[in-house]
Amino acid sequence: MAKKLIVSFLCVALIAGIIFAGSLFLYFAIPSQEAMSSISLPSTVEDTVSIDDSSSGNEEKGEDIYVADVHQSLTLREHPDSNSAEITSLLPMTHLQVMEFIEGTDYAYVEVLTGEKESYKGYVNCGYITPLGEETIRIGTEE
Repeated sequence: MAKKLIVSFLCVALIAGIIFAGSLFLYFAIPSQEAMSSISLPSTVEDTVSIDDSSSGNEEKGEDIYVADVHQSLTLREHPDSNSAEITSLLPMTHLQVMEFIEGTDYAYVEVLTGEKESYKGYVNCGYITPLGEETIRIGTEE
């Protein structure tokens, strides 16, 4: 009888230990909202990717290269309108070649030059793109 009591106690202690260890793991593995909000990135990001203008034969192409200057993502749309269907979302610092600024709107027709969405074409809001090499506004700043 005493052996059954000891075995039962050890089983309960083992299960409690596993639950406690799991709770500790989750507590330390998942950052709190306070910790996540304390993370700050630099307000400017040095661009290490270079685009070879000579490979296309277009001398002026480098002047039309912009970056997605956003906190989280930039929406690439089918038409130059905020109600237009979304093609995809682009990550911050994605390089874009501006093919045309759409007159009378805040949109530009662009081709994606870097990342998983390379060669996608569509419209982006001009307020969220910055010429390559200029200081970015939104990258790494807190909202």
